[in-house]
Amino acid sequence: MSIKTDVRVSEGLAALEEEPTRLAETLDRVCTRWAKEWGAVALTVPPLLPVTDLAALDVYRNFPQLALVSSALDVATAGAGQIAQEAVLGEFRPDSLRAAALALPSSACYGVYLHYQNRQVPQEGKLVTLLGQCFRNEDHFDGLRRLKAFRMREVVALGTPEHVTAHLDHSACFLDALAGEIGLPLERRAASDPFYDQSGERATFQQIVPVKHEYVHQGVAIASVNTHHTFFGERCSISLPSGGPVSTSCVGFGIERWLHALAVHFDGDWDRAQGAVEKAEKSLA
Repeated sequence: MSIKTDVRVSEGLAALEEEPTRLAETLDRVCTRWAKEWGAVALTVPPLLPVTDLAALDVYRNFPQLALVSSALDVATAGAGQIAQEAVLGEFRPDSLRAAALALPSSACYGVYLHYQNRQVPQEGKLVTLLGQCFRNEDHFDGLRRLKAFRMREVVALGTPEHVTAHLDHSACFLDALAGEIGLPLERRAASDPFYDQSGERATFQQIVPVKHEYVHQGVAIASVNTHHTFFGERCSISLPSGGPVSTSCVGFGIERWLHALAVHFDGDWDRAQGAVEKAEKSLA
């Protein structure tokens, strides 16, 4: 079975037919059930976030090349005729657009930290899970490996350093168990692209204590575990009852990248991949 007949990708945008869609749903169900059994509560955040909020998280300092923003058409200035003509040509010129004040987030967990902004979480910590649509202006696109728009299942911990470290350890165990049950070989690697400012003391600290590890299949990172220390707690004023900002950590599962890895591993046979994930689901129950 050829993956090309079931997955269509154009300019970094993917469409999945029935079998890969079913597999994606099953994989996400496995991850979501694990998260909820670990104590995570489900959360939905907006698909668009204010540029000013993301700027406060250093998004445009660290990753400006990945940023995608959303704008409205300035019909009053450009005129309906010009806008209609530009639409036929396939793009709107800058003078037909209003200023872009909203952004398409590159990571799902940004919405979590902004949701808890200026709030206090319980001393025992908070664990949330969400399925986010992420957007990245990559320098190139490559099938399901590198997309402009993709889904990310994330499980985010907010609390004491001990709470977030336990989350990272538990997440790593789950990833090892899931890959092992499926029979999918993954390599754990230290990564070098933390969320926060990569200059000064934080970058020096990262050289000593890696803040992100990726799980890689044939050169493609399909999941990651990340610790942010108190960066997001400080920037979003999220506190603990005992005082001080929360620490945070997250684990992310790139749904479309998992599909790519499973398709490669099972030679494009979605039925075999589906069976392996369902078997893993039962074993991990």
